[in-house]
Amino acid sequence: MNMIETSQLQTLVAVSNARSFSKAAEDLNVTQSAISQSIKNLETKLDLKLFKRSGKNIVPTPEGEKLYELASHFLEEMRETLSDLQSDKIEMRGKVRIGTLTGIGKTWLAKEILDWAKENPDLILSLKMGNESDLIQRFENNLIDILILPEDDRIIHGERIPFLDEKATLVYPKDNPFGITAQSTLEELSKIPTILFENEDHLYYKYFRNRFKKIPTKVNVRFVVNSHGHMLQAVQDGLGIAVIPDHVLNRSYFKDKIGHLGESFDVFSGRLSIVYHKEAEDLKRIKLTLDRLLSQTQALSGKK
Repeated sequence: MNMIETSQLQTLVAVSNARSFSKAAEDLNVTQSAISQSIKNLETKLDLKLFKRSGKNIVPTPEGEKLYELASHFLEEMRETLSDLQSDKIEMRGKVRIGTLTGIGKTWLAKEILDWAKENPDLILSLKMGNESDLIQRFENNLIDILILPEDDRIIHGERIPFLDEKATLVYPKDNPFGITAQSTLEELSKIPTILFENEDHLYYKYFRNRFKKIPTKVNVRFVVNSHGHMLQAVQDGLGIAVIPDHVLNRSYFKDKIGHLGESFDVFSGRLSIVYHKEAEDLKRIKLTLDRLLSQTQALSGKK
């Protein structure tokens, strides 16, 4: 069967509503012959009689009535969809799907997304936290609109915005029972009870590599937990020392309840980037969400 054209459905609906070829032609601003030809072509395609004369009116046949019901719903849905697509550019509504690593999501992004949702009740916001490979695959499959990930050499087909230079800091209990000073050596620090994010705590080893140009050969591990909040709790409770991202510490309840050596002893640990789809940058909901995320740079870096 040949495909039915949208214009033919529009003609069929107009004739059904007007009960007249001439009135339908007036409604659609075309000639009556154009209306007659469109209906004739449609009947030929379907091999069905769609209209019949009833007195002075043109009325649908039973088959025409069924097609009219279908065409009316189809055209209405199309109008609504096109209207939604057009309003996406100027109205703050629709879906925004954001993906990031679990640590970043839990420490600050989830709260920011919640605040953003409260400020924009017509937005549907979702936050996917997971591993980098899965997030990138979802982004490539258009299941995520915006990614926030550590910058690396992986090729992601999207627009990239440098977001935040991450730093890490060494923290210890407030009363400094381990006697940590600016002169503490790698060997001295590695003997102190230590709290790790995981058994292979990459941030911990990166901190020592960047600060001392080498890593400890042996670590006095006291506690392992994959939650920065629980790591900070353990530090406050005196279990040991830990290496924590600055942006976590700056926003943490424990910020003033533990000790650290100050900004001069922070080390660069990596860079976060925001990635988004180029074709979506004109959508108001995407543009303003990007602006909102970028506005967090100062707060996350601890700058006033």
